[in-house]
Amino acid sequence: MKLIVCALVLAASSFAAGPLIIGGRAGTALTDPTGNAFNSFGSSSIGHNYTVGPTLGVKLPLGFSVQGDALYNRRSLGLGLGSFGVSTNSDWWEFPVMVKFTPGHGPIAPMFGAGVSVQHISNFGSVPTYILTGRTDANSVGFVAGAGVQFRIGGMQITPELRYTRWNAGSWTQSLVNTVIGGQNQAQFLVGFTF
Repeated sequence: MKLIVCALVLAASSFAAGPLIIGGRAGTALTDPTGNAFNSFGSSSIGHNYTVGPTLGVKLPLGFSVQGDALYNRRSLGLGLGSFGVSTNSDWWEFPVMVKFTPGHGPIAPMFGAGVSVQHISNFGSVPTYILTGRTDANSVGFVAGAGVQFRIGGMQITPELRYTRWNAGSWTQSLVNTVIGGQNQAQFLVGFTF
C-alpha cells in the first residue's frame, strides 16, 4: 500500500512539472441571479447551491497560463402568481477561458485572470409556454475576471478565487411577472484543485 501511495505522489509531482494543467473547480454564486426586480403581481425564487466542473489548461512562460473550465450548475426556478405557481429545474453550463498570471514560485502566490465565458442553459422542464412570453436565450457570452491566492502543496495547487462575469444579456425574460432570470452581473467564489 505504501508503495502505491509513493508511486502516486511521484506521478503527480512529475505531472505537475509538465506544461499541462488538469483538475477541477467548485464553488457557489455570491450574487442573486434574478437580475431585476419583479412586479407586485407575482413572485419568483431561484435555488442554486453549487457550481462544479473540470479544469484544463496549459502553463506558459513567466507565470502565465491559459485555463478553461466546464462549470455545471443546476438551478430550481419557482414562479408564483396569486394562488397559481409553477416550478422547474434547468441546467446551466458555463465555459470560461481565462489567461491567468501567477507571479512567483513560492508556496503562496497571488493569481489574476481575465477572459471570455460562454453560458448555455437547457432543460427548462415543464414550464407552460404561455409563461415563456418574453425572450429566452439559451446562450450568452460574457467577460470574466478573477483574482485569488494560489497555495502550492507538493504537486497540487489549491486556488480560492473570486470571479466576476458580465454577460451580454440576461438569460431568460418572461413577461407574465416581468422577471429577468439570470442577470448580467455574476459574482462567484470558486476553489480550484489543479495538478
